[in-house]
Amino acid sequence: MTGVSTLGQALDQIERLKATQTDFSMLSRQLSSGKKTDRFSGLGADLLTSKRTRASFSSIEVYQNNITLADNRVQHMLTALKEFRAQTENLRDFMLNFSQASSHQEGADIRQDDPLTPEIEGEPIIGLGSDEMLVDFTTMANFAKNMDGFLDDLINRQEEDRYLFSGSDTLNKPLVSTSLLDSKMETSIANWKNEASATNITSAQFIADLRGRVSTAANPDPFTDTVVGFNATLTSGKAGNVYARIDANSEVNYTSLANNQGFRDVLIAVSFLKSENLPPIADVYQEPYTFGDAPIQEGAPGATLKEQTDSFFEMFDEIESMVTGALKEIDKEIQNLELSRVRLDEAAKVNRDQKNAALSLIDDVENVDINEVAVKIGAVQTSLDASYRITALMQQMSLVNFI
Repeated sequence: MTGVSTLGQALDQIERLKATQTDFSMLSRQLSSGKKTDRFSGLGADLLTSKRTRASFSSIEVYQNNITLADNRVQHMLTALKEFRAQTENLRDFMLNFSQASSHQEGADIRQDDPLTPEIEGEPIIGLGSDEMLVDFTTMANFAKNMDGFLDDLINRQEEDRYLFSGSDTLNKPLVSTSLLDSKMETSIANWKNEASATNITSAQFIADLRGRVSTAANPDPFTDTVVGFNATLTSGKAGNVYARIDANSEVNYTSLANNQGFRDVLIAVSFLKSENLPPIADVYQEPYTFGDAPIQEGAPGATLKEQTDSFFEMFDEIESMVTGALKEIDKEIQNLELSRVRLDEAAKVNRDQKNAALSLIDDVENVDINEVAVKIGAVQTSLDASYRITALMQQMSLVNFI
């Protein structure tokens, strides 16, 4: 009689059942996590690819953050520069409409009327009988006063705790105070007007002082950056540039310093126009005038009203020229920052493409196709159910069944 033994079949079935259960557990984990494995070592030959791609992805995210921060700062800087330019253009328009051909000061003409030469008619006008300025002058001066603090705020624009126009010295306010500038301007205008003073300066000397930024033997007393009010780092030329690292090999320079020529010249112009010592234009005399009387207020240099008016507009036209030049300098700053922003935008696009490529590779290496796993787990579930049924039948088998 043939012997019947189910031990071998049972052991074989148990091993198959264990293998199927292992497959089911793995597929269940993949279905819930979306990952091929819960350990890097489980990636096998793809382990090195995964680690390298993840390292590259981390670097790309750092560069992406750099680009985002820099682009945000550049936007703030451009906003400040464009607003500064708009205010400067308004000031220039006021100045262009302030004509030498018009009258800007109240008061009757004061003639010299020398009693020793009564036969001479039409003595020159040497001044006016009032120091009151007409509305076009006062409007321009008030506009300069009102824009002063606003311009300071634009130069000291911050993004969080960083001063944007301080270069690499980001924690220090670039424009500390314009009080020394205003004080020196008042003194300089007074010295320019007072021709009898030992400290008198000519129009040429005054212009050289306003234009100059560094003391020299020929020009020992200019309006330096320290006088204007910029901080020590800027005035010493030690404010470094500001860069954004956009990839492993490239940087974008987005520096714009507060003591650029445009900002500096506008601050000089505003200080000049708002000065309490700037009016009157012409010498003011007490009425009735008696020959030999000294003026009760000094106007611009000159012995006659025409000379005084010419002197005033010589300085005024120089200031207007500085403001016009400042607009061009500010345009250069804007253009440079716009170019930096273009590079940042291009870098951001490349960065996004590289990031998407890295994510795609990581997905290919580490992630599973959920639909494919779902099909497989269904098949394994069916196989597992069949295995359970077969095992149950085998355990019920006995020789009695064959008698």
